[in-house]
Formats: sequence, C-alpha cells, structure tokens
Amino acid sequence: MNVQNYFETSKTMDLAQDMLGHSFTYDSNQGHFKGLIVETEAYLGPIDMAAHSYNSRHTKANDPLYQAGGTIYIYSIHSWLDMDISIQKAGTPNGILIRALQPLAGIDLMEENRGKTGFDATNGPAKWMAAFGITDKTLSGTVLNENNFVFSDKKIQTPKEILATPRIGVKNKEPWTSKNMRFIVKGNPYVSKLPKRDMNLDTYGWL
Repeated sequence: MNVQNYFETSKTMDLAQDMLGHSFTYDSNQGHFKGLIVETEAYLGPIDMAAHSYNSRHTKANDPLYQAGGTIYIYSIHSWLDMDISIQKAGTPNGILIRALQPLAGIDLMEENRGKTGFDATNGPAKWMAAFGITDKTLSGTVLNENNFVFSDKKIQTPKEILATPRIGVKNKEPWTSKNMRFIVKGNPYVSKLPKRDMNLDTYGWL
C-alpha cells in the first residue's frame, strides 16, 4: 500500500470510516500482534477544539500530526498511552484515533500484557496499546508500513453497518462535543463501552 496516498487523498471523516475492517499489525521484540480496527475517532486539526493541534498548536510532542499522512502519533492521557494516525499532507495536522481492535494474532500475549481476557483485553484505545506491549512513546513519529506498524492494503473484513456517534471523553468543547466523529462497527463486542445488549456475538458486525 502507498500509505501517503491512502491517508492524504481522502477526507478525514471518510477515512475514519474506511479504516474499519483493515488490520493493524505490530511486530516487536516481544512478539507479533495483529487486530482488526473496529472503532475510530476523527480529529480535524486547527478548527477542532478537541484536537491536540487546535488553533494550530504545534509542539515537539504533537509534531507527528504535522507530518505526512500515515505518521504514528503516540501520546499520554492520564498516564495511559493512545495512538493517532496523521491524516492529510504534511502541515495539515488532522488525526484519527484508533480506539479499539478485535484481536487476530498474538492473543495470548495480549491477554498476558493486559492481565485481562476476552473483549476487555483490547476494547479501548489505551487497552489495546497495553495489550500490544506498547509502553512508551519511542515509536511516535514513525511511519506506517515502514517498520514496526503495518496497516493492511485492503479490508480484511467489511462492516455490515457503521454507526457514527459523538466522541468519548470530549467535554465542554461545544459544538465539537456533540459532533458525530466516532465510528464503530455496529455490534462488534470489542467496541469500547458497548453494552452487552448491543453486542452481536454471531457475526461481530461483519458481513
């Protein structure tokens, strides 16, 4: 895959939906980890009050957002680590947060790293990072498909239905708090904060 072509030539909101069903792979000294992306959140750079680059804020820490599309941005929230992918061409600091993954490979290691089993191992942005054994920001600024992280060329699975909802944890940022900028595979049990009554345990929300 031409990563820059994929992440730079479509609208950020469209990409946040299209990423669902692609696989995300991480190869580390600990092992091989792979999961399907089931939940994302879009952030629209300088105009988005919830974005780290709101009002064109540019620091050493958030510099990966300003780099070419497909650059990894790892940051800490309340001592937990999250990961965004930079979107659009260098200089336009949009990002998409990978919020949750459905495990495909390395599941035993993920559960060992998390101390959790089943859906709770990777059903959140900090949870899957911990499950993958990512414990620091060393790889922030690296580019997808060039080293440790691989984003699949094509969808591995196709969502039957994608739901758009307000983002999680965005408070007092209206009108951005209420905007539907979080996208999920409807019914997938690995989606964060999904009530059990909404889980589709037959198909996990895939066609």
